[in-house]
Amino acid sequence: MIKQIFSCSLLSLLVLSILSNPAAASSHKTAALEQKTIEISALRVKIIDKIDQGIEMRIFLQKRLNEFRDEIEIEQDRFGLTGPEAPLENLRINYNLNLIQHLRAYTDRLDERIAYFQTGNERLKFYLRQIKDDIAIINTLKDLEIENLIDRIDTVLDEFMPATQKPIFDATDIRLMPIDQVWSEITTNPAESRGLGAFISQSASN
Repeated sequence: MIKQIFSCSLLSLLVLSILSNPAAASSHKTAALEQKTIEISALRVKIIDKIDQGIEMRIFLQKRLNEFRDEIEIEQDRFGLTGPEAPLENLRINYNLNLIQHLRAYTDRLDERIAYFQTGNERLKFYLRQIKDDIAIINTLKDLEIENLIDRIDTVLDEFMPATQKPIFDATDIRLMPIDQVWSEITTNPAESRGLGAFISQSASN
């Protein structure tokens, strides 16, 4: 009983000490935000690595797509095949269209994953800036405001940390574009079928 009373009294004194010492309270708040800065920076390194992996894989797959597209053009010129019946009349064209069909599904999935990690990176950059701004005015912030900020940061950390521990690419449930649509895209929009996507020109590390 005496021990419990002593513990409660000690805790009360500690709380009163913090409340009566704004400098100590500010130091505690700053330390909590600085810890989140460390966690955010560490996660951003992993996210940027995922983005780089995705872009490298995306460029490789697009290169292969272009090679298969070139082979189809050679077959078209060689046999004068331009109509919708070409995939049925030429085994090479049909085979390459099947390869392109799968590679397009892979690149579409990669586009989604790269965009996902880029969004996460931007969200974390925003919180880094907010932490910097909050530390500058730490004495004017209420504890609840800081707690709410930390909760929002933890939500992002909890979402993206597991994602960085998985492979960038998962082909288990990809959706394949119909062969006739692949053929139509190649014959009507040859330039677009060779594109890499606008996001690749963006720097992942900014």
